[in-house]
Amino acid sequence: MGFSNQERINFNSKILAASVADANPVAQWYETRNPFSFMLSGDKVLLQLALIPIAANVATARSNASSNPTLLQDLSQNSDAVRLTPVGGTNNSTYIAYNTYNNAGSGILDNWMQPQLVLQSSGAASIGYAIQLYDGDPSSGGTLVSTTAGQTGTGQNKTVGWIFNYSGGLLFLSEDFKASVSNPYIVGFRYIGTTANSLSAASNVSVTYVADETLAIGDIVRFVTSSDGGGLTPGRIVKSNATTVAQAEPIGVCTSAGSQGATVTVACVGDVATKIDVAPASSANGQTVYLKSTSGQCTLTPPSSSGNSVTKIGKLTGGTGSTSTPTVFLDINELMVIG
Repeated sequence: MGFSNQERINFNSKILAASVADANPVAQWYETRNPFSFMLSGDKVLLQLALIPIAANVATARSNASSNPTLLQDLSQNSDAVRLTPVGGTNNSTYIAYNTYNNAGSGILDNWMQPQLVLQSSGAASIGYAIQLYDGDPSSGGTLVSTTAGQTGTGQNKTVGWIFNYSGGLLFLSEDFKASVSNPYIVGFRYIGTTANSLSAASNVSVTYVADETLAIGDIVRFVTSSDGGGLTPGRIVKSNATTVAQAEPIGVCTSAGSQGATVTVACVGDVATKIDVAPASSANGQTVYLKSTSGQCTLTPPSSSGNSVTKIGKLTGGTGSTSTPTVFLDINELMVIG
C-alpha cells in the first residue's frame, strides 16, 4: 500500500516548512533528526541577485533592465512575448518556456525574475518584474489571464487556477481551468547575470562597490579619497581620467550601471567591455590601450600633456571597427607621470 494522503502531507510539510525529513508520520519537525536540502544545478545559484534594483512597477523594471543589460533580459513588451510549449504526457496541464517554441533542444528560458527575490524597503515584492500570462499572442489579440482567473473557494480553502514557476519557466494549470488557456504566452524579465556555472567559465574577476556618480557599463573607475573633496565620499568609486595622478589610479571597469549611491560591479582582471574614444579596427587588436584624459575612457594614444598620468589599462582584444566598448584584457599599471 502506498503513502496515505496524510503521510504525504506530513512528509512534505516537514521538508518545506522546517527543512527536515523522515518518513515517520507521527514525528514532529523538532523531533526529526535529518536535515533536508535541495539539490541545485549551478545555473540556479544567482550570484549577482543583490545587484538587481527594486521595481515597484513595469516602467521601473524596464528602466532597470536597460541600465543593467548584463543582469536582466527585458521580455516585457508584447512583441517579445514567449509562447509556452505543452509538456508531453501532462494532458495540457503543464507548459514550459523554450528558446524556440516546441523545440526542447533549443534550451529552456528559465530564471525569470521572481518579484519576491527583490524586496522593496517596505518589504513588498518588486511586482514590476512579475510575469503576465496571456491566452494567445498579446501582440495580435491575446487575452490577459489575471492572477485570480480560475480561482475557487474561500478562506483556507481558496485555491488558484494557475501557478507560474519562475525558476524553471514552467506554467501549471489546474485540471478544471486548463481548458481556459489553450495557447499560453508570457511577458516578463529574466535574470541573466552571473551564476555558479558561468562563474567557472568567467572571463573576468569582479567585485562590487558603491558609485559616487552615475556610472555606465564600460566606464573605467577609481576610488574616491579624502583629498577629492567636493562632497564626494571616500571609498566610493567615480570615473578615472589621466589628467592628474590623483584622478587616475584606475582599479577596473564597470560591468553594471548605477546612479550615485547604487552598488555596481567592477571587473578588475580579465576580458572586459571598455569604453574607448574611437572604435578601433580589428587590426588594432593586441595593442596597448591607455587611460584617456576624458573621464571613464581609454585610448590607443597615450596622453602627452604635462602632469598627465600615463597608465596602461591593458591590451585590446575586441576591436571590430564599429564598437565603442571593445573588450580589453585588463592589466592596469601606471607607467609614468609626464613632467
